[in-house]
Amino acid sequence: MPSYYNLDDTDHDSINKFLSKLVERALYELECSYCIAVGEDNRTIDPQTLGRISSYYYLNHNTSTCFRDELKPESSIAELLDVLSNANEYDELPVRHNEDQLNSELAKKLPVEVNQYTYDSAHTKANLLLQAHFGHGQVGLPSTDYNTDTKSVLDQAIRILQAMLDVSADEGWLVTSLRIMQMVQMVIQGLVS
Repeated sequence: MPSYYNLDDTDHDSINKFLSKLVERALYELECSYCIAVGEDNRTIDPQTLGRISSYYYLNHNTSTCFRDELKPESSIAELLDVLSNANEYDELPVRHNEDQLNSELAKKLPVEVNQYTYDSAHTKANLLLQAHFGHGQVGLPSTDYNTDTKSVLDQAIRILQAMLDVSADEGWLVTSLRIMQMVQMVIQGLVS
């Protein structure tokens, strides 16, 4: 009978081999995400800037990698909104039955266009909820569930934006850093500044 971890054998050597592979895979993923650097001797692990930022803000390592890959020296507010809403932290935002249709209707009322083929995406919904929040209630949300989801999105937005700011500042990108700070104000005030 297989064990909880689908191990065929639970003897010491099998468990040790399984755990070693698990650690190696985790280290490999973190190294590919530029969060750590493994020494040439494979005995030392050094944290990198993205790893420190991910750890400090409790972010998924893939989110920091996304910042590294998608932020630019002069990212626009719309581009920053896209990067923010694509954070892995929004993966679990619920998109309920038929909400893709509600998202489509909501998108028509908002200024920044989203991909029309992704209305069933949690990330697209996060983008739409943020835009509606920036409109300071001028755009009515289609249901009370959207109010709850907006609160969930906003609860995470500040720390994600702070991490984006750290990545941008580390790169020395003044324009992008200032725009991220502007977005923090937009989230806090619920206004486009």
